Amino acid sequence: MVMGVSLADFRATIRLTWLDPEGNGEKVFSYWNNEIVTPESCDREEVLHIVRSSDGAFRLEIANLMHRGSLEELEETLYAWAHDEGWFD
Repeated sequence: MVMGVSLADFRATIRLTWLDPEGNGEKVFSYWNNEIVTPESCDREEVLHIVRSSDGAFRLEIANLMHRGSLEELEETLYAWAHDEGWFD
């Protein structure tokens, strides 16, 4: 049982951080630790995030594994990983 931060709490922190960061139509959705992220500056290595490709597909890369699915599915995966890694402690 997860104590403290719920999935709803995690989802409530969503922020669209970048529109078209490399000129390829990607959008980056960041979560939780994204207070200093702006549309002009997003260090993907330092922020929990999911990417939406220009074709509308969502992807999440964590622990050197690529996950694909709906935004909701990937939010659940990212939330569970962040919880296990101690991001909410």
